[in-house]
Amino acid sequence: MTSISLPPIMDRSAVTQCLEDLRSAAACGKAIEIGCQDVEQIGQAGLQLLASAIRTSQDSGFTLTFTGGGGALETAARLAGMGDLLFGSPADASGDTL
Repeated sequence: MTSISLPPIMDRSAVTQCLEDLRSAAACGKAIEIGCQDVEQIGQAGLQLLASAIRTSQDSGFTLTFTGGGGALETAARLAGMGDLLFGSPADASGDTL
């Protein structure tokens, strides 16, 4: 298994670095674990990267898991309508998505 930890701020430069890390890990064909516990701020590019990683794992047949999600990452994902994709159904969906 390959582990990748997301940085606290997922800005454009962080997304570029994470993309390279994910490409390298995916090329090995092993399971990938993405640690999200440090994320304090994430924008559309970061969410798009995570959605792309999920799609790539599904298409390529390797396992992709997220650990330590919650907080800012989960809030941003749910506001963008991607909460279920990244975290499954919320316990209480009232007001979580647009």
